[in-house]
Amino acid sequence: MQAENEQSAEKNEYLLGFASTQQQRAQRESLLPVDPARNTAPFGIVLLDASADVSSSMADNPRLRLLPLAVRWPGRTLLEKGSGSKLRHLNRERLRGALLQPPTLDALEYRLYPPLAINADWLIHLGTRHALLDVSPPLQQMLEAHAGEIRDLRLQRGLDPDLHLVLVESGSLLSGTALQARVLLHWLQAGVPASEAVARARRLREHTRLWLLPQHPVDTFEALQRIGHDSLGPWLQACSRPLHRLWQRCPLLEADGRGLFCDQKAKNWRAAVSTLFADLGQALREHRGPAPWLQISLDGSLRDLQSWPEYEALREQAMAARANLYLTHMSAAGRVWASAGSLSAALYLPPLP
Repeated sequence: MQAENEQSAEKNEYLLGFASTQQQRAQRESLLPVDPARNTAPFGIVLLDASADVSSSMADNPRLRLLPLAVRWPGRTLLEKGSGSKLRHLNRERLRGALLQPPTLDALEYRLYPPLAINADWLIHLGTRHALLDVSPPLQQMLEAHAGEIRDLRLQRGLDPDLHLVLVESGSLLSGTALQARVLLHWLQAGVPASEAVARARRLREHTRLWLLPQHPVDTFEALQRIGHDSLGPWLQACSRPLHRLWQRCPLLEADGRGLFCDQKAKNWRAAVSTLFADLGQALREHRGPAPWLQISLDGSLRDLQSWPEYEALREQAMAARANLYLTHMSAAGRVWASAGSLSAALYLPPLP
C-alpha cells in the first residue's frame, strides 16, 4: 500500500508539472482599443516577475503585468504564473530543492506579444534583485526579435512607433519589489508622465528597506546556496546553523540599496516578528518626510497575524504616522526563497522634497 501511495504521488506530481505548462486563451494579454489621448499622454505599464508579493487588487490593476517564472526540480519544471498557483499548495518538503529561473522566450511571447505592444507605450520592468533572479534578458530578446513587427503594428494604429522598455532593478525582493511597484503605480495613476515616473523609480531603492524572517532558515540557506551568487554571502552565513549558534535560530535578514546583511537574530520566529515590528514602529516615529509606505507579507493566516498585540501596536503607529500600510500574502514563488510560513516586510520612507 505504501508503494502504491508513492507511485500515486509521483504520478500526481508529473501531471501537476504537465498541467502547469498548458496555457489557456484567457491567460493571454488582451488587445485593447487604442485611446487617442495616448499621443499626448503615453501609457505606462509596470512589469514584475511572479516572485513579487503582489496582492489580488494589484494583480487586477490595468497598469500591472506579472511575468511568469520557471520553477525547476530535478526532472520536473513548473511554470509559475502568479495566479491560481500550484506552488501555494505545496508543503515545505515539496518546496525544498526548487529553483526559480527566468521564463522561456516562448512563455513570454504567448502571454505578451503582440497585444502588449499595442496596449502600452512604456514598459517599466521593476526587477527583483539580480543576484537572485534576472528576468530582463528574455524580455529584451522578445522585444528585439519582433522589433520590426511592433513598429508596424503601432504605426498602423496611429501610435508612436517606439515601444519603450526601461529596466529598473529594485534592489529588493518579495514585499520590497511589490511595495515599490505600489508607489510607481500610484505615480502613474496620478498622472505623472511615464518618463518622470521612471526617473523617480530609479531612486526608490535608495529609500526602501526589506526584512525577511524565514520560518525555516535551513531551507532558505539551501535555496540561496543553489543560486550561488557571491553577494548572497551575508544571508547564507546568517541562515547557517553552526553548533555555537543553535540557541539563536531565527535571523532577521535585511536588504537595502547597499546590499544584503543581517544584524539581528532571535531565539525563535515569533520573537523575531516582535523585534521587527518594534523596529518598524520606531522607524515610523522617527520619520520626518512625506507619508511612509509599509507592506507586510506572510505565508500564513493574515487574520491570525492581525490578532497579535505586536501587529496592533504597529498598526496604531502607522495610523499616527499617516503611513500607507498593506498586509498581503507572500507570493507562491517567493516561498521557494523564504521557506514555508515566512514573513517579509518592506518600508519605503520618501525623502523630503
